[in-house]
Amino acid sequence: MAETLNTDLIFRMVAHWWSTKPNTYYGSTYGNPVEDMLQKPLSSPIADWFLAKMLKDIPVLGALPAGTINLYATSEGVDIKNVHIEVAGQTLSLSDLSEVSRGNY
Repeated sequence: MAETLNTDLIFRMVAHWWSTKPNTYYGSTYGNPVEDMLQKPLSSPIADWFLAKMLKDIPVLGALPAGTINLYATSEGVDIKNVHIEVAGQTLSLSDLSEVSRGNY
């Protein structure tokens, strides 16, 4: 019997990663390096870059079947780019991850 994917738990893992700056944990590069994107062109492949960093930092995401985790970026005006994460069909903007609570595992 196949187990269902707990997307809430995946979103909480990503929310923790998103709120953690790199090198916060001693000896680890784990964390969201969003400051590295400052002063970069909006045409840069931001979604691919975030996905690669998340897969490196959160190994359970890499263990999921292909197509389960998707990131895409949308432009809002000329100076804002929103990044969205989709986990098994459920989508959440990375800017909304602060609303995701850690909760019980």
